[in-house]
Amino acid sequence: MKASQAGVEKSAALTVIFILVVLILAFRSVVTPLISLVAVAFSYLCSMGIAAQLIDKAGFPITSLTQMLLVLILFGIGTDYNILLFNRFKEELSHGHTIDESIVNTYKTAGKTIAYSILTVFIAFLALIFAESPIYRSGVVVVIGVTILLLEILTLTPFVMKVLGKKLFWPSKSVNGHKENKFWGKTSSFAVKHPIISTVIILLMLGPMIFLHQEKLNFDTIGELGNKYPSSKAINLVAEHFGKGQAMPATVVIDTGKALDNNESLSVIDNITERLKSIKGVKQVSSITQPQGKPINDFYVDSQMVSVTDGLSQTQDGVDQIHDGLKQAQDGFGSADFSKVGQMVDGTAKLEDGMNALTNGLKQIQAGINDGSRNSKTITNGIAAIETNLSKMSGGVALLAENYGKMQAGYKEMGDHYQDAAQALLGMKSALSQMESMVTALGSSYAGSQNDANYVALKQTINQLSSSLGQITPEGIQTLNANYNAVTAGFGKANKNLTAISSGLSQMADGLKKLESGLDQASSGIGTIVKNMNSVTDGLGQMKSGQQQLADGLNGFSVFGEKLSDVNNGLEQISDGLGQTNGYLTQLNTNKTFFIPKEALTNKDFKKSFDTFMSKDRKITKFMVVLNDDPYSEKALKTVEQINQTVADGLKGTVLSDAKSGTSGPSATTNDMNNVLTRDLNKTTTIVIIGVLLVLFFVIRSFWTPVFITASLVGAYYAAMFIINYIFIDLQGLEGISSFVPFFSFIIIVALGVDYSIFLMMRFKEYPDMAAKEAIVLASRQIGGVIIAAVIILGGTFATLMPAGIVLLSELAIAVISGLVILCFILLPIFVPALMALPDALANLFSRKKEAALSSEKEVVL
Repeated sequence: MKASQAGVEKSAALTVIFILVVLILAFRSVVTPLISLVAVAFSYLCSMGIAAQLIDKAGFPITSLTQMLLVLILFGIGTDYNILLFNRFKEELSHGHTIDESIVNTYKTAGKTIAYSILTVFIAFLALIFAESPIYRSGVVVVIGVTILLLEILTLTPFVMKVLGKKLFWPSKSVNGHKENKFWGKTSSFAVKHPIISTVIILLMLGPMIFLHQEKLNFDTIGELGNKYPSSKAINLVAEHFGKGQAMPATVVIDTGKALDNNESLSVIDNITERLKSIKGVKQVSSITQPQGKPINDFYVDSQMVSVTDGLSQTQDGVDQIHDGLKQAQDGFGSADFSKVGQMVDGTAKLEDGMNALTNGLKQIQAGINDGSRNSKTITNGIAAIETNLSKMSGGVALLAENYGKMQAGYKEMGDHYQDAAQALLGMKSALSQMESMVTALGSSYAGSQNDANYVALKQTINQLSSSLGQITPEGIQTLNANYNAVTAGFGKANKNLTAISSGLSQMADGLKKLESGLDQASSGIGTIVKNMNSVTDGLGQMKSGQQQLADGLNGFSVFGEKLSDVNNGLEQISDGLGQTNGYLTQLNTNKTFFIPKEALTNKDFKKSFDTFMSKDRKITKFMVVLNDDPYSEKALKTVEQINQTVADGLKGTVLSDAKSGTSGPSATTNDMNNVLTRDLNKTTTIVIIGVLLVLFFVIRSFWTPVFITASLVGAYYAAMFIINYIFIDLQGLEGISSFVPFFSFIIIVALGVDYSIFLMMRFKEYPDMAAKEAIVLASRQIGGVIIAAVIILGGTFATLMPAGIVLLSELAIAVISGLVILCFILLPIFVPALMALPDALANLFSRKKEAALSSEKEVVL
């Protein structure tokens, strides 16, 4: 913006200086240039004031080119019109007419010419209102400018002529009309004498320019700035080290109107990311699922399946180990004989009864002794019998204790096995539950899962395994634990009672020995025995109760043993199912399907990616696309078109099919602008050509001459484009011509070039009594100098753009100057007169050939 504004200010200053110098040289006067500049400046200031109000109040289009166009066009054509008016006024004065008569005659001739010329400029720039580009539409300001200029020419200029009269040309004292232009006179004379040759030569010159012309456009406004501004220096520095694609990436945006932070939407986004990366010309793509431009392996089924298959292999090994352990436990249950437990309970009951009887007998003995019975021999024999029975009882109790110890050890080992097996089965059930949810999620992310036989078989296998373990519940394990604890308590009571029995028997033996050593102490010993026998009897009662609990607990374990058989069969099925599942999941490793775990969606680190690539409401997401090529290059523009098409295809048939998408950035903007400018150029050129033809038809009142003039204007435009292509592309090595140059070059060359054609044809119409060939030659001599001066003024005005140092302005200046020079020195003085004389020349040529053919026939007849 600063460069453009500086260029406009510099151009305006140079334009004023240049016009002053040229007008002073042309009119040999100081007053005429000042009057002309004041009049044009008045028109410019009024136009800018009106445009400013329209911009402020009515949203009138404005760009950096608005002021520049107004300065160039108004000062260029305004000065041209003043040259035409003042020259004709001077010519009328030289014919001896009064000032009033000279003014009237001037406006009857030159004034009418200017009105028609302004009409063509008006139509040409009014056509810009139909343009899509605001930059082009901003050129409509010229319509305001030429309207004010026409009002100024019809009011202020004749007022100045009336007031100053001949003093308008001071200090020059001569009021003679302008001299005839020899160059235009000779070239037009040659053209009408040799129209066929002249036309062929011009066509041979213009033909290659038109057919070899290539419209290579360049949208790199940064490159056009050069390397002298901070912004261009910075971007050029980044481009040098990282590439222009990295400095100016493209941004793809998708707007759905609904939240995108879910697995289904993210899967579509990741798929589009991969599609964009596959486009030739795309260097890197970053998105919500690939924030660093690379896939996150943990977000894909194939990577997740590696962990799953490893876990399943370990799980299968664990299941096999559990199966082997439970098989050993089952074998242990099978070999353990608990059938004697009931007999043991019965034996203990009988032992308890015997002890009761023994106690009663001892009580009787004690009573007998107390009665004074002296039958010592009988007592001794009884005591010996008791000792014998006590010895047998002690041996039985020792054997019972030994068997209890063996049973307790086996029972403890069995408890360890069943506890491990129970916990392993519960863990297996939990793992299967997780696998079931994972397989369900896999089915939702795998489009054809419901029709895939392998997937269906996998899901059925896992469901069957889960069903077979359905009976293994924490409550059932808790019941087994209760039975186990009850048995453990029974063993504890039994061991305690056996210890008490053993101690009581020992005391009984001691008491009998005392009894045997002396009957005197027998009563006391028997009392002690009786007392201990009562303790033994109570112990046997408690032991019988513990044995009963043991029997009940062992009955529960026999049921558990039966269940173990079913569990082992289920474990075999689980192992086989895990093997099949692992095989199927291994095949899925080649399927790179996106599936993001729920944990990732709530992860704090991954939330940074959401904040970077999504809007706050999560309804809009973006992709950062780095291109391989220069963002302003033609390759980049084609890549952007592929990006738009790829995104549209990626959204079709998905959960985001209703989403809106678009691409922004230098490449996308350039591509859109290229399309818009191309449409604008085609549409506007058609309107301008039709408008110019209509004005020429109205002015000249013939058909072919307006067509010839329009053809010459189009030819001048293509010749100018050929020249700037050669200068800036072939010689300077630029990628193309600035995008705005072809459009404004065409408008200016055609709209302003037609002015000079109207100057010539209006002068031509002033000689209605002369032959057309003579009239066009005379008109060329009279108006040639004025047109050359006008071209110099307008060309010089555009030349003042070049010192601004902006490539766009330099290209526009050279294009306009080239077109006007070709029009002024080749097409108008040679091509147009030759085309006007061409029909008669062709008719004469064909008539001469026909006469020659008739003459030869007559000679043959004679």
